[in-house]
Amino acid sequence: MNREEARLELDATTLRPQDASPEARAMANSDPALGAWLTKRTAFDEQVAEAFAASIPAGLRESILQNARRPARRSFRWILPVLAAAAAVVVLGWTMLWPVTNGMPGWQAESLAAVTKVQYGISRVDHMSRDFEAIKKMLAADQSPTPVRLPGTVGTMPVLACKHILIAGRAASIICFQIRPGKEAHLVVMDNTGLSDLPPQLQPQFKSSKNWNMASWSDGSQTFLLATTADEAVLKRLFGLV
Repeated sequence: MNREEARLELDATTLRPQDASPEARAMANSDPALGAWLTKRTAFDEQVAEAFAASIPAGLRESILQNARRPARRSFRWILPVLAAAAAVVVLGWTMLWPVTNGMPGWQAESLAAVTKVQYGISRVDHMSRDFEAIKKMLAADQSPTPVRLPGTVGTMPVLACKHILIAGRAASIICFQIRPGKEAHLVVMDNTGLSDLPPQLQPQFKSSKNWNMASWSDGSQTFLLATTADEAVLKRLFGLV
């Protein structure tokens, strides 16, 4: 079993760790990056499960128990459609929100996934502050990268919070800004040494996925992804392009 095979197996069993093979579990214990990824992934899946639980109709458990005492034919006729409907709501809702696509470079897909979790409250921020310099010091204390420089007016947006994350097995940061009233923009910054499919130096590339608009660029040894659900024109204005 190689590292990717172990990751795929562990990814499928985060909520049922006893179902993972001893080999995959051993690899997670011996590989620090894989172990850190598994910890983050498990926490995320647990938070998603809790969030989805809120979508189940009130009183469903009691109704199931009550109907379970009745003849099986009547019980299953009622239970299965309700469970199917609840599951469909959960799957459809998450599918509509999830912007990551298979065609994205790995680092970009991981970055956008992390941003999406923060945006929808599935992943909590580590620190909150309206002082950008304070945010940088908090990230430095967490051994997370901070931007050496930012183009246009990206760094002048009101700052809100920050979070330490892992992207491609390396430390990265999310810095949350207010791009306009009621809308946030999340900046991911990371060291790009050894990463592939990087955006060009100092030239932002723009991309849209679902209701997200993104700009990605590199600056020396750092690579950035700025993602927001605000309009593309609002995003491009930060770079002086509108």
